[in-house]
Amino acid sequence: MRKIFYALIVCAMGLKPGFGQQLQEGEKIWSAEDRLSVDDFKIKISDANSDVVFGQFYMNHVAGGFDFMKRNFNQNVTNVFSGNASWIDTTGVVSVEKIIEYQQMQFDLSEIQARKFRKRLLENKGQIAKGMSIVSQINNEITAELSELRLSMAMETESGRNEQKVAEWKEKIAAELKALDLFRYENTKKIKLEK
Repeated sequence: MRKIFYALIVCAMGLKPGFGQQLQEGEKIWSAEDRLSVDDFKIKISDANSDVVFGQFYMNHVAGGFDFMKRNFNQNVTNVFSGNASWIDTTGVVSVEKIIEYQQMQFDLSEIQARKFRKRLLENKGQIAKGMSIVSQINNEITAELSELRLSMAMETESGRNEQKVAEWKEKIAAELKALDLFRYENTKKIKLEK
């Protein structure tokens, strides 16, 4: 009987709920190689009364009671761009390349936060066994931090118009992505945290 119980636990650990990680049509998971393009923005506008671009980004997470036994949480958190909820004005008022570049920077900021989310889940995996409230708490904190970062970047770069500040933010973003490289979605190896 005890062997059957342990076998069930091992099988349950191997099951991964897929409903929370499935991409819908028009969605795109963050990738270092596959950058945003005009085609990713499914809503095309030409309205002088609207912002020329709006990108909808969100982090999706799935965690369960047995996740405290995981080697890492990289596949538990996805950073997604929702093209169906994003618009762009391609009528030429503003350089399309520049506004796509700025939206990509926002997507990259979101990826930094997704990696921090994965890291914090790993750091707190012992608490996950006690309940999912820690996951909600981390999610709320990470989401608030992302909003503050996006606002800071928008103010400092004048929404991407100040090229010097854009270059500074790109450098800063690249450094943070590199520092959190272990926590990229694609990494499935065991992560040993430094104490």
